[in-house]
Amino acid sequence: MIILVGVAHVIDLKVHIERLILEENPDIVAVELDYGRYVALTTKQQGEMPYFYRKMAEMQKNLADMLGGEVGSEMVTAVRTAQIMNKQVAFIDMDSQQIIKSVKKNMSLWEKVKMYGSLIFAPLVGKKMGKKEVESIIDQEDKYIKEMKKKYPGLSKALFDDREEFMANNLKRLDGEDIKILAFVGDGHLEGLKKRLPEARTIRLKDILGESRSFSYKIYT
Repeated sequence: MIILVGVAHVIDLKVHIERLILEENPDIVAVELDYGRYVALTTKQQGEMPYFYRKMAEMQKNLADMLGGEVGSEMVTAVRTAQIMNKQVAFIDMDSQQIIKSVKKNMSLWEKVKMYGSLIFAPLVGKKMGKKEVESIIDQEDKYIKEMKKKYPGLSKALFDDREEFMANNLKRLDGEDIKILAFVGDGHLEGLKKRLPEARTIRLKDILGESRSFSYKIYT
């Protein structure tokens, strides 16, 4: 059995993730990372990254600061909780170099120009976001992802389609009779993974958070 859990890379979900792993008691905890990125997250080290990757990282950090979280903390929490419970850990995502090669291969020159232009100003815009804007993004995530895929088809193929195919294949290899897999992935990947893994259960981010929106905000004014 595969259970896909949608998370956000910028929201503090530590308590929710620990509870899910304890309640589901899986045989395997899978995470949307490769081992190299896990080491980078836990040692706070970063290698060389292309310009657009650095800008996207800045955007994620700004949002994480705003929401009182830390980028990637949900994946680290899942791995460490699994280790404490003596569960098998599986790193199911492409490694960063594969992702970068895929991005370079799939993005047209015009798409890169549009992307770079938007990324230059995006961190500044992000700092002006308030609580209502952030809640709107969470509630309408599917809409925003569809818009992004339409605007940046090459980038979308690299960051969504290719990776989702890769992760789905890894989960299929891990799956077996009487094996329960709890897979923590970005909420935006759930739709694509569910298409490739129709028998899997899914838990959406908004279901984890609930209507109370219990996580704390740090709003820039």
